[in-house]
Amino acid sequence: MFRKYVAVSVLFFSIILFSGVAWSSVIGIWDVNGTMTVKVSIKGFGSQTEKTAFLDEFTFNPNNNFEMIDFAGTWTQKKNKFTVFLDANKISDYFEDAISDEVETDVDIEVTKISFSGQEQKNGTIKGSFTMNMKLYVYDEDCECDRKGTLKVSGKFTGSRSAQSLTLDEKDSIESGDSILDTTVRETENIIGLHDVVTKME
Repeated sequence: MFRKYVAVSVLFFSIILFSGVAWSSVIGIWDVNGTMTVKVSIKGFGSQTEKTAFLDEFTFNPNNNFEMIDFAGTWTQKKNKFTVFLDANKISDYFEDAISDEVETDVDIEVTKISFSGQEQKNGTIKGSFTMNMKLYVYDEDCECDRKGTLKVSGKFTGSRSAQSLTLDEKDSIESGDSILDTTVRETENIIGLHDVVTKME
């Protein structure tokens, strides 16, 4: 009787253990889509908010490296919840270079907050959210001074497992402006472009 009880107990806990492992694994490639809000505020010009959709591809590697279309970082996981870590300094450099080139003026950016997390759902998909808060310093040639401002980005995403990584053509298509970071750059450029700041924020 005792042996039977032990055998049943071991089987029971084995099922729980292996079910938990299967449930919590997000390792692999995910096709991701969602919506995001980009809000730019510049002192003296007010603020403007844009909402838009995005597409991306997330790769959770077994060595805890994380990849998205335009950037890379690391990730950790506890049970069915995961957290992505992106380097704040590299994010700042990415946005500074991309935005400055388009608006044809110097833009300095300081990231003050990044949060990026999600969880696996019972149906095998993932969902989550991200936030990026930054300080902006936009050079204004008229006053020969920096216009101080803020850039706040927030979004929610859902994802499903991909059978394989995107082809180069598919990645090029997303890189043309639909990924999370490219979408942020595009919407920010539209708002803080030299003429756009004056005409849209007055």
